[in-house]
Amino acid sequence: MTTRAAFLKLLTRQLYPVLQAEGFEGTGQTLRRIEGPVIHVFNVQGASGGKQCYLNLGAHLDFLPTEGGGQVAPTEIEESHCVFRDRMDPPPGPAYGWAYGSSMAETEETVAFIVSEWSGPGRAFFARHGSYPQGFVQMLRETDPTAIHARTALHLARIAVHLGERSIAQALVDTGLAKAPERATSLKADLEKVLGD
Repeated sequence: MTTRAAFLKLLTRQLYPVLQAEGFEGTGQTLRRIEGPVIHVFNVQGASGGKQCYLNLGAHLDFLPTEGGGQVAPTEIEESHCVFRDRMDPPPGPAYGWAYGSSMAETEETVAFIVSEWSGPGRAFFARHGSYPQGFVQMLRETDPTAIHARTALHLARIAVHLGERSIAQALVDTGLAKAPERATSLKADLEKVLGD
């Protein structure tokens, strides 16, 4: 059985130089790329059981409150703070997350696959949340407010206000309020404040 430490060492040696060449900085389990107001986060999260990990992707804008409220310095933001999040998923199989492997050969094969996957799903996620303001204006215009969660409507409405797109913000707030569960009082209060900020 390959250990988590051996897996991370190999990942650091093979994937991190690719990320660093694309502007990510950091060591350990979290790397960040900050370009203007856009913050990108790549994070390796150990799964319970100690046999696999998750590869988390996060994107945030520095003028937005973090997920859960509050403010965090861009250089300290974690994937869990980001309002846009996803994971690089392993191929379908019995394990959840990326298995460390039962041998070093298996580990090397997994890490090589992760490096190849970065050029697809990894880069695609960050490209969708990359160029500001153009990419976010496009995101707002392509989003169907009726097809998103009330919390997502809140985040997008805040971005719309920041970009001067008040009619889009209004549509997002209206939809968010209509979709928010009755007990979600803080979410509703946040939605009601968006256009007054």
